[in-house]
Amino acid sequence: MIRFINPQQYATYTPPANPQAHAVYQYVEPFIEKGSRALISNVDTEVWLAQIDDILLPVTKNIAQYENSYVCSLYTHYISYCKEEMNIVGIGGVKYLFAPLLGLLGWMAKRAQMNKVVILNNFMLSTNLYVPISKMQYQELVWAAQKQFPGFLIAFRSINEDYNATALADLISLGGHKIASRRVYLLKSENIRSCAKKLLRKDENTKQAKNYCWANASLADVPDINQFYEALYLKKYSRLNPQFTQLFYRHILQNALFRVRMLRQGAKNRGVCGLFVHGGGATAPIFGYASNSTTQDALYRVLSLWGWEMIQDKEPLNINFSSGVSLFKRARGAVGRTEYTVLFYNHLSIGRRWFWKWFTGFINRVALPIMIWKRY
Repeated sequence: MIRFINPQQYATYTPPANPQAHAVYQYVEPFIEKGSRALISNVDTEVWLAQIDDILLPVTKNIAQYENSYVCSLYTHYISYCKEEMNIVGIGGVKYLFAPLLGLLGWMAKRAQMNKVVILNNFMLSTNLYVPISKMQYQELVWAAQKQFPGFLIAFRSINEDYNATALADLISLGGHKIASRRVYLLKSENIRSCAKKLLRKDENTKQAKNYCWANASLADVPDINQFYEALYLKKYSRLNPQFTQLFYRHILQNALFRVRMLRQGAKNRGVCGLFVHGGGATAPIFGYASNSTTQDALYRVLSLWGWEMIQDKEPLNINFSSGVSLFKRARGAVGRTEYTVLFYNHLSIGRRWFWKWFTGFINRVALPIMIWKRY
């Protein structure tokens, strides 16, 4: 059974009686009742639910909203982020050659209604995690979505070629088109060789020497969580990352999908690591530390121990370190894999189909090899 629940139906809808469905239902509640911007200030989207038998998925629906964070905006992910990267990566004068081309590409993308998209299983986080869904369920879900949202691109974000290999193959066989999104780093015990173990144990020793310890986050920690995340992800990296509000942090502290821990030194909070745990996977969308810290404090190194600690505790989780800081992650045993967004656009107009066919080809054949070569 496939059913879509719109914002007006949410209050009278009864979700399936299982922990996964209850956690997702509770997660989207404030997004529907208060609006998405109350929780993520740069995400303006309409949040729905999709029920597939006894599984519940969050769904986002957009028409334009070109200023949105990349978690809901394909335009931001592929156009706006690229404009930022040209200044950050340091390609010098070459950017003056690429800037007009990128401007033309942005114009084409808007003409093709790039952001008129419904994203299924979208938690509005940097990395979405998936529960097991059969090929038949995916087929029924895609058909139902095309019927429910005529004229909208249908998309699945955060499908990597390792943990989601079966889902990726199933979706492509059903008519989906993969477009490379980014390189992510996955931690598996069998890939942690002796050199990586040495570095990880060194990080553990640093944690002990600095008298750092973990403590479960409470509502009193919310201002520090907000400060730590903003210092790293918004001020140091990019304001195109999701800009979570304190309401969002208060909300996830009470949601079963999240484990939020503070790194403390004595009575003082020094950093935060908030894990999103779902469908046999774990990733850390909430991560950060004090902006006045130094390399000697080793806060990034210690906070990043979360995946190694899960392996040590023998938690059967697919550990996803997301993107960025590739040298650091690879040195500690993480392996790089391509993450894709899978698009369904064969039902759209000829012009939009042409754009997406050309654009996916360009990203997969030109941009992806560069990402792999540069080891982003």
